[in-house]
Amino acid sequence: MKQLPSEDFFAGLADKAYKTRSPESVIFELTYGCNLRCVHCYNPTHRALPHELSTEEIRSILDQIADLGVVNLVFSGGELFVRPDVFDIFRHAKGLGFVLHLLSNATRITPAVAARLQELGFGNINLSIYGATKAAYERVTQVPGSYEPFIRGLDSLAATSLTVIVRMPVMTGNVEEVRQAKTLIEGYGFHFQYCTSIDPRSDGDLSPLQHRLSPDAQVRLDDAMLGPPGAPTAVTMATNTCGATEDFISCACGRSKFAITPYGEMNLCVAFPMPKYELRKGTVKDGWEVLKQTVDHAQPNERDECPTCAVRSRCRQGRADAWLETGDMSVCLPHFKELAVLEQRLSDRLYESLTPRHAAQSAD
Repeated sequence: MKQLPSEDFFAGLADKAYKTRSPESVIFELTYGCNLRCVHCYNPTHRALPHELSTEEIRSILDQIADLGVVNLVFSGGELFVRPDVFDIFRHAKGLGFVLHLLSNATRITPAVAARLQELGFGNINLSIYGATKAAYERVTQVPGSYEPFIRGLDSLAATSLTVIVRMPVMTGNVEEVRQAKTLIEGYGFHFQYCTSIDPRSDGDLSPLQHRLSPDAQVRLDDAMLGPPGAPTAVTMATNTCGATEDFISCACGRSKFAITPYGEMNLCVAFPMPKYELRKGTVKDGWEVLKQTVDHAQPNERDECPTCAVRSRCRQGRADAWLETGDMSVCLPHFKELAVLEQRLSDRLYESLTPRHAAQSAD
């Protein structure tokens, strides 16, 4: 029997799902409650409000997601481990046959929690690191004493065989500690990523953007961490946005993926919180049709500059970025335009520096 590496299998599954408009992956935010108060967070409240979904409501929704053929299920928050019923939810999801993943800040992960996650056979355990030192970490989280529980979480997971990926959202308050964070995380044998994407809050509050790196600082960071194209590196620069292509909304949102909020709203993505289809009034199956129609009916207006933009291939702006900041998916945001221009200039300089050498090598 032919066997495929799991990465190839899931990549093929995602590609097929995208082409057939069948959902294969869901992010389920179990709560907005969180024990941290990160300055950059898109979480609109950080509190578990009374109208969050009950355990039984979540189980019902999970049953419907399974009936729709979804394979990958990512549980997130807030901080999902503030929910006392979280393992009841995990067990129900496991019984439905999902491949389970989670996103956490790690501060609630004890040795006992880590052992239970391994027992349930979780796939990727995705964690966030906000600084390599206590000072930087707590400058971001705004919670004194939060660094030590984070380190305990890393220690607890290191004692398991779970796959752990730790991503650092890089911003003005921690940019000086990216390399130090990489060293710390790789010392545990975990995979380190960083990202420079900072989003507005999902309720439209733009205040997190004040912590975003300038385009120039982002380019300098990427150059320092990743090096020139083709250079060997163990670092992954993660991005939360989808670049502009021929399709107006080109990402997997509403094509093979969707998200569910703690209030039972079914959306294109966590970072694209629309159309807010209410699962308490409808079904996941009907909601999926609404999401597909949302994507298919979205059209550019006269403000769309993408078709004629000279740096389109470099652009990291997605339709969600424009919609969150302005309410208009067609708007070109100056931050992303400047970033794309700077990246193109850097690429051009690298190409020019390498061309004579390549020409000389060809002549030899």
